[in-house]
Amino acid sequence: MKVENDKREHTYLDPEAGKVPVRVYAREWLERRSIKDTTRANYERFIELHLIPRIGSKTMLGVGPSDIEKMCKSMCDGGLSRRTVYHSIMVPLRSIFNSAVAEKCIAESPVALAVLPKIKTKRVDEKSLPNAKAVREISAAIRKDWAISVSLMAGCGLRIGEVLAVKHTDFEDGVLRLRRQFVRIKRDGVYKAELSPLKAREEGEWRDVPVPPYVQAAVERHVELYGVGRDGYLMRAHHGGEVLDSNYRTDFKRAVKNAGYGDEPWTAHSLRHFFASNAIAGGVSLLEVSRWLGHATIQITADIYGHLTPDSGDKLRVVMDRVLSGADVAGADIEYRAGSVLTARAEE
Repeated sequence: MKVENDKREHTYLDPEAGKVPVRVYAREWLERRSIKDTTRANYERFIELHLIPRIGSKTMLGVGPSDIEKMCKSMCDGGLSRRTVYHSIMVPLRSIFNSAVAEKCIAESPVALAVLPKIKTKRVDEKSLPNAKAVREISAAIRKDWAISVSLMAGCGLRIGEVLAVKHTDFEDGVLRLRRQFVRIKRDGVYKAELSPLKAREEGEWRDVPVPPYVQAAVERHVELYGVGRDGYLMRAHHGGEVLDSNYRTDFKRAVKNAGYGDEPWTAHSLRHFFASNAIAGGVSLLEVSRWLGHATIQITADIYGHLTPDSGDKLRVVMDRVLSGADVAGADIEYRAGSVLTARAEE
């Protein structure tokens, strides 16, 4: 009687399904996913190297929140960064147990019930970033036909994988439409660059980024001098094909040293911080910068760059005084300074 009632209420759990070992369910779950090869390879690596050795012998019904907590702690203790564990690895882990809930194998996901420490986003230190002068010097020191990447990352906030996948045809009317990124994967013992959706985006989604005239001119100059690679990409390797992000990082670090900044901890990602910090310090809203950076939420942008927002205290005081007192100060002169903290260092 209870079984029939539970079925009517959609609360029935199949006792046999819950007895399936985690290793069996996880592998079957992966087999029926319709995902890109790169994502499949990452999920398979997680399942085989982390999930199965730690809780693979347990049944789906037998996994509790404490098992998830211990597994995540074990991965961190084993050398993985907390950010990797709690952002990348949690994606397939949540999906596996959410599927088990949807299929009535278990009542609740142990992942959802687990207490996992939050990862604090590190605020960017704008004083530790390259200024405009340093950016130009790094651009001059890097391989000549790769200099365009410095302009795109510093002027448009692109990630490395994104800049490596930019085509000349992606530019139109002062806007760069980003559709893809290159990710590095290992196939048959060899690392290759493979196209993938943008971070925090599904296949086919894109984002538009305004292109400063300085950057647009650099793009046109690049095409005039060096043309484009296979399939129209601005960036290409010596052999004419796609550029591996690892090779680019090495070349960028060499350029930083050759430009005379060998003691600085700058990476190519520092140029993305340069873009965001200057934009926000110059008065561009967090919402717009977040959208152009391609962050999943504005909270991420605020956590990293929110402290750089120009001080609007004077403006707030005048506005609230008018609201509360009813005084006619609509024409009051509100001084609102929004200078770029980084550009100010350019002539140092």
